[in-house]
Amino acid sequence: MLSLVLCPPKGPNPLSILKKLAGQTLIYGTSIILSRLINLAFTPIYTNLFPREIYGIYTNLYAYVAFANVVVTFGMETTFFRFVQDQSDPKKVYGQAFAWVALMALSLGGLVGLLREPAAAWMGYAGQGSLILMLAGIIVLDALAALPLARLRQEERVRWFAAILLTNVLVTLVANLVFVVWLRMGIEYVFVSNLIASVIRLGMSLWRNLPRHLRPDPKLLRPMLRYAFYIMLAGLAGIMNETLDRIMLPFRWTEGQWYDGALQSGESLNGIYGANYKLVMFIALATMAFRYAAEPFFFREAGEKDSPRTFARVFHYFTLAALTGFLLVGSFAQELVSFDFFGLFGPDKTFIDRAYWSGLKAVPVLLLAYVFAGAYTNMSIWFKLTNQTRFAILFTGAGALITILVNYFGIPHYGYMASAWATLLCYALMAGLVYVLGQRYYPIPYKLGRLGLYGLLFLLAYALNRQIGAVDGYWLAFGAKAGVVIASLGLVVLLEYLLPLRWADSPPSTVHSE
Repeated sequence: MLSLVLCPPKGPNPLSILKKLAGQTLIYGTSIILSRLINLAFTPIYTNLFPREIYGIYTNLYAYVAFANVVVTFGMETTFFRFVQDQSDPKKVYGQAFAWVALMALSLGGLVGLLREPAAAWMGYAGQGSLILMLAGIIVLDALAALPLARLRQEERVRWFAAILLTNVLVTLVANLVFVVWLRMGIEYVFVSNLIASVIRLGMSLWRNLPRHLRPDPKLLRPMLRYAFYIMLAGLAGIMNETLDRIMLPFRWTEGQWYDGALQSGESLNGIYGANYKLVMFIALATMAFRYAAEPFFFREAGEKDSPRTFARVFHYFTLAALTGFLLVGSFAQELVSFDFFGLFGPDKTFIDRAYWSGLKAVPVLLLAYVFAGAYTNMSIWFKLTNQTRFAILFTGAGALITILVNYFGIPHYGYMASAWATLLCYALMAGLVYVLGQRYYPIPYKLGRLGLYGLLFLLAYALNRQIGAVDGYWLAFGAKAGVVIASLGLVVLLEYLLPLRWADSPPSTVHSE
C-alpha cells in the first residue's frame, strides 16, 4: 500500500477512501507481519534443532489443522460481514454466527479427541495420540475466537485486534524459547506453546465482546447457513490448494528415491519444502492483512456510486505491492537463508540450516503463485456482493482439481517442485476465471495491461538478479541486486506519474445479483 502515497489515484475524491483502507491495512498489516515475522523467527530455531524428517511432521500436522479450521468456522466470518449490513440488530447476527461455529468446533474437537489414536495411526503417526489431542484443542480454541475477532474488524477496533495478534505471537515465542530452545523438550512442545497462546487469544477476543442471542433463530440462521455453506465449500477447496501439497508429499513420494543429490524420504522432502515455503509468507501475509481490512471495507463501499472505480484502484495498488514483494523476496532469498547473524550463534548457524537450501528453487514459483492468489482474493469480492457465492465453488474447485492432479501425478517424479508448480497453475487459473465471470456480473475497470507490463519488468529484473547471484561475495551480490530492484521500482513510479491511469465507469446496468 506504500504506492498509494507514491502514486495518488486520480478521480472524484477517492483518496480519502483509499487512505482509510490503507491506514487500516497498515495497522492490520503491522500486527500480522510483526507476528508472522516472529513466527518466521521460529524457522531458524526449528531447522537448526530438528532434522528434516521431524520438521516435516510439524509441517504436515499443521496442514491438517488448516483444513479443520475451514470446516468448523463454516464461512461464518464472511457471512457475518454480509448479513450485518442488512440487519437492524448486528448483535443478533454475531450471536447466531458464534453459536453455529461453537457447535461445529466442539463437535469436531470432541470427535477427534475420542478418536485420537486411530486418527494418529491413519495420519502415519501411530502412538502419537497426545499430539492429535493437542491439535484438536488448538482447532476448537481458534474457531471460538474467529467470530469475536471478525466483530472487532467489523467495528473497526483495529488496535485491539492488533494487540490480540501480537500478544498471541509473543506468548507463542516465549513458550517456544522456554520449552523447545532452553529445556529442549522436543517437537511436541511446539504444539503445547500454540495451545497456551490460543487460550490467551480466545480470552482477549471475548473481553467486552461476549456474544448474546445464542438461541437459534431459524428466520435469520437459515439464510446465513445457505450463504455460508458455499463460502465453506470454497474455503475447503481453497485450503486444499494451499496445504494439500504438504499432506500429499509424504504419501506420494517413494521412500529412498534420489532427490537433491541425496536419498530422501517423504518427510524429509516435506521438511525442506515447508521451510522454504516460509519465505513466501511475506506475500501471503500482505494478502491476509489486506483481506482483514478490505472485506468489511468492500461491503461498506458497495452501495456507493463510484465503488467499481474504487475497487479497481485498490486492486491496482495491491497487485503492484504484491509484485514488489515477488521481486524483493525472490531476489534476496539466498541472502536471507544464508544470513549467519554475524556469527553470534556459531560459525555454521544460518537463518535456515544448509540442509534445507536445496528447496530454494521452489521459492520464485511459489512467490508468483501468491501474486495470483492475492489477485484472486481481491477480485473475488463481486460474487460476495451479488450473493452468488456458488461461483466460489467453481473457482476454488477448478483450482483444487489442478492441485490434486498435478501433485498426485507429479510428486513421484518431480518431488516438491511438482507441488510448487501445482500451486502456481492453481492460483493463475482461479484468478483468470474470477476475472472473466466478474466482468459479466459485476464489471470493474481493472487496468490489467499496465499491471502485466509491471509484472514483465519485475520478472526480467528477477532473472537478472538470479544471474548476479552467481557473483562471489555476499555483500557484492547484495549491492548489485539492490541496484536492480531500486531501478525497477523507480521506473514503475516514473510510469505511474508520467502516464496516469484513467479510471472508466463500469456500466451499472450489467451488474446482476440474485
